[in-house]
Amino acid sequence: MLELLEDRRSQNGWRRPSDMTPDRRPLTFELLPNRISCNSATFSIYRAKVPGGWLLAMRPHDQLSFIPDPQHEWDGGSLA
Repeated sequence: MLELLEDRRSQNGWRRPSDMTPDRRPLTFELLPNRISCNSATFSIYRAKVPGGWLLAMRPHDQLSFIPDPQHEWDGGSLA
């Protein structure tokens, strides 16, 4: 996942912020155990713990969403 983001960053000319130093933690995504199936396609969902909540990435469509969760209480599952 991160390799994909790195590839896209270099293709789009994105630059590393000047304050990013090697001692800062990288953005780390974890694969959630649940998969979503829709119209014969299967999607994998990844999450990364960020300040104030979670950053979600859906593959294969490369969509990002932010889920507010200041206490990081969400276990990755649904309530029902």
